Amino acid sequence: MKLTTRTYCDVNNPSKAIIALHGWTGDEFVFESVAKMLKIDDAKWFFPRAPYKAERKDGNSWFGGNDEEGWRYSKTIQGIDTLVTEIFENGFNKENIYIIGFSQGACLAMEYATRMSFSIGGIIPIAGFIKFKDQLAEEVNAASLKTKVLLLHGENDKTVSINESRKSFTLLNNLGYDVKLNSYKAGHKIPIVARDYIKQFIM
Repeated sequence: MKLTTRTYCDVNNPSKAIIALHGWTGDEFVFESVAKMLKIDDAKWFFPRAPYKAERKDGNSWFGGNDEEGWRYSKTIQGIDTLVTEIFENGFNKENIYIIGFSQGACLAMEYATRMSFSIGGIIPIAGFIKFKDQLAEEVNAASLKTKVLLLHGENDKTVSINESRKSFTLLNNLGYDVKLNSYKAGHKIPIVARDYIKQFIM
């Protein structure tokens, strides 16, 4: 399974690869403006598009289905697996691979990275949540425990409460991850104030 993916890079021979996972109803275009705002030196960005259609609204979703019918995500996992393999084939080392996710994309970043059979440089879930906490705790792969985690969340977020990131912090910390949580005065978005946190984490 290969996901439709755009890339962005303004340097020659970048050493870092950043996978950016959009939120619910997003696409492969929404994160490029964020990448340009963040100005991460020495990085190539990868913007995959979620493979499922969002229910009840136009756009894309990393998870198909619903609570009543059950959730489908095999296409998503296979697609991210393929993308990570391609990034390896492009010469990037695993310790220089990062995953940034926003909202539903943040959920995917945590669900995916904690089950990986190796550790990467880090993940940055922004305004996200862990939907099935007990299942994640049971299925976490110990080989991924060196993946650092930076949780970011707006204190005024009315879409996903900051309490969700606090719960994620507690769970991931208890599982043994090196995890930090930073908040800022903002709603459900990625404000420019987040730039310093992200650059310091990746650089």
